[in-house]
Amino acid sequence: MNCPNCGAPVPSKKMVCDSCGADLTVYKKIIRLSNVYYNKGLEKAKVRNLSGAIDDLQRSLQINKKNTDARNLLGLVYFETGEVVQALSEWVISKNLQPHENEADDLLQKVQDNPVELDTLNQAVKKYNQAVNALHEYSDERNDDMAILQLRKAVSMHGNFLKALQLLGLLLLKNREYDKALKYLNRAKEIDVSNPITLRYIAQIEEETYSPDKKNKNEKNGRQNSDITGSEDAGRSQKFFGLSGSYKEEKPNVMVFINLLIGVLIGIAVVYYLVIPTKESKIREEYDARKVDYSAEISSKTALITQHESTIASLNRRIDELETQLANVPTEPEIITVGNDMYDGLFEAWNEYNKLRGTDYSDDELVRVAMQLVAIDENGIENEYAKLLLADMRDYVYSRAARKVYRSGKNAFDGGDYAEAAEKLEAAVALSPENDAAMYYLGKAYQALNELEKAVYYYKLMLEVCPNSTLKEYIPQRLRECGVTE
Repeated sequence: MNCPNCGAPVPSKKMVCDSCGADLTVYKKIIRLSNVYYNKGLEKAKVRNLSGAIDDLQRSLQINKKNTDARNLLGLVYFETGEVVQALSEWVISKNLQPHENEADDLLQKVQDNPVELDTLNQAVKKYNQAVNALHEYSDERNDDMAILQLRKAVSMHGNFLKALQLLGLLLLKNREYDKALKYLNRAKEIDVSNPITLRYIAQIEEETYSPDKKNKNEKNGRQNSDITGSEDAGRSQKFFGLSGSYKEEKPNVMVFINLLIGVLIGIAVVYYLVIPTKESKIREEYDARKVDYSAEISSKTALITQHESTIASLNRRIDELETQLANVPTEPEIITVGNDMYDGLFEAWNEYNKLRGTDYSDDELVRVAMQLVAIDENGIENEYAKLLLADMRDYVYSRAARKVYRSGKNAFDGGDYAEAAEKLEAAVALSPENDAAMYYLGKAYQALNELEKAVYYYKLMLEVCPNSTLKEYIPQRLRECGVTE
């Protein structure tokens, strides 16, 4: 952890900065509180309570805007709900706050490595914006249909586009197409189980399809009919038992059969003129919707095929170039002669390097090989093939070992082993010449060893190579401690 007042590194157990004497008690409480909200957001994201996760993560960032873990997770949650622009914004801010060892690098790289998917998401956002513009411009049924068509295209391109699913469900709810609206709103609920907009729309559908007022009205009508029927039955009973008038046998009523026949004919007419056209309209609408979905899917697949064809053409050209180069390679092997002692270090590094290739290896093994390669003086190697071999090994090992060598040297420095820290940090500077932290702590290690000339050299080298480093403000004080007054 670094001191918020002066930026100097502070051990995790200390409550006071050694450099400036600032009290870090409140600052550490702020960090802990921010992490508490981050943990809450993480737990809610795991159970797809994305709305709650967004609230907790935003609170975490309000408390500590430099909490890159919370910012990266917030970007992932935004990306999951279809908010691609907000997700990329959070990751870019996180990368600027923590340039090294940040998960945002991998997240941004994954997005950049898949341009076809990014273009598909962009097209989905355009379709959503077109639907919104159509609804804002006019409010008639024709523009509702146009907006529904655009939104269906958007959700077919991007299935997790939460806002598009919600707006599509709202428009279908407005048109009283409750089953279709519920289908899209349930998809939105699967993405974010606690989104208040989605839950409100689903509750509205349930209220429209099952109204307590209608139920009470039907029950009231049923009771009235029952009362009337009961009265009629009571009257018949009185007449039957001779309480009022004499008994008469009822004659068959032909009108009952006529009315039944008329009802059957009316039912057939309703089915033919109303139900069948409505059913055909729904089938045609579903066919048009599926046609739009298939068209969008075909467009996406066509773009992907075009990209693959371009890649194949590029690879074929590369194969032709390599075959041409291979044809010019001499068939007779060239005998390489090397010296005796000067190549011993190169051969030892080569043997260790081969162990790293194709097998799992530990950080200590990687650091050991990197230290061997740093110790080799390439000026003493005359053979061109040996120089190429050394360059290939360094390219492979340096890129993988730079951070680990620096971390090993920093741990040695924190542990008070300044001699080992100087050795490891010198290697870290050789592996990554622009690592300002490695040069700074290397200077401090030599200063602790009382090798002031080397300390001054690396302090000044850091100012020269990294003029924009956040550590440059400490260099004047370090130079004064080494006796340099200029």
